[in-house]
Amino acid sequence: MNSTQKHYVARLQELIDQSKEIEALVNYSGEEYFVLSYIEDQALLNAWLIKIKSIIEATFGKTSPYFKGLRELTEKDIHEKSQINAIKGLLIGSLDDLENGFLIGQEFLIAGEIFDSVLEEAKELLNAGYKDPAAILGRVVLEDSLRRLAPQEQLDDTQKATKLNDDLKKAGRYNQVQWRQIQVWLDVGNNAAHGKFDQYSKEQVNEQIEGIERFIASEFKV
Repeated sequence: MNSTQKHYVARLQELIDQSKEIEALVNYSGEEYFVLSYIEDQALLNAWLIKIKSIIEATFGKTSPYFKGLRELTEKDIHEKSQINAIKGLLIGSLDDLENGFLIGQEFLIAGEIFDSVLEEAKELLNAGYKDPAAILGRVVLEDSLRRLAPQEQLDDTQKATKLNDDLKKAGRYNQVQWRQIQVWLDVGNNAAHGKFDQYSKEQVNEQIEGIERFIASEFKV
């Protein structure tokens, strides 16, 4: 879990803990057979709800089940403990999913889709005869993918791509054969980035892009 995810976990736990304070705001009035519940301190309630909306949106996105569920729970005025408990339950569920890797899976799914799009662009460039920018795009996708894999193995994701490749192999993320292939793909991209255009061929760029595609499909499945 990276620092951002840890921050999300801490924030969700803080809001879960605060639900007790919000529950205590509920007051009751009326006769024995006609009791009304209400929350007098609307400012504190609204602040809590706004913070919840913010963290759920930032963590899971507006299209997530959690955000949609929160919207349904807050459509009506909040004035009962049962309503507060329902929102608390949503927070507990979101925290559990986050701690057990749901967000990582979601990030990998989104990243995989973006990588596919960039690699398609690289293919188009290659087919149009532009092998050098195609190789650079392949290199960019590969480096970004290695940086996303590193935190899963408790590795520093700020290192250079070649060092990340070494460390991921040592951590057992993939074997010697995969490590060697990745190094070749990085070399092709590095040569392109440094203007050494005669050090690789169009066929090697094609192998680079296709190999990276297979690697993404394997490592970024959820």
